[in-house]
Amino acid sequence: MNNRDKNPFHQYAPPQPAFDPSEWEQQERGLRAAHQADDAGLKALARDYRVVAHAVRSRPRSGPPMDFAASVARQAAVREAGIERLLSRWLVVTLVIVLGIVGVRYGAEVRASFQQALGDVASGWILIGLACAGLSWACARVQSFMAQDRTAHPSP
Repeated sequence: MNNRDKNPFHQYAPPQPAFDPSEWEQQERGLRAAHQADDAGLKALARDYRVVAHAVRSRPRSGPPMDFAASVARQAAVREAGIERLLSRWLVVTLVIVLGIVGVRYGAEVRASFQQALGDVASGWILIGLACAGLSWACARVQSFMAQDRTAHPSP
């Protein structure tokens, strides 16, 4: 029993290309010609392999810049977050408008129920505290949006 019979996956392996000694010889001639800079007497196939060998030999040796991964990640984040940022801004604007409409429509009733449950002074302070918390949150959100814009689109 040979090694081929021991491997149960040999029937699924891709077929190996046939070895062509004449093409191998043309590749070797092209490689030698690339080292010498003389292509006189070469066949067309060997000249093509000479061009390939010269291109491989003359490729730039430097690697990517030091911040390559970080810059690609930044570009991907900017492109990815573009529609979400726009959509979230429109949703925030819509929320503020709807809250304003609800406040105008039901604000007097809510304030009256607070005053009845907690008294005049306590309900006033609670509503002022809630308004301060909401305003502080809104200012923080605006600052974070501005910081994202400066990061994503730095000025020249």
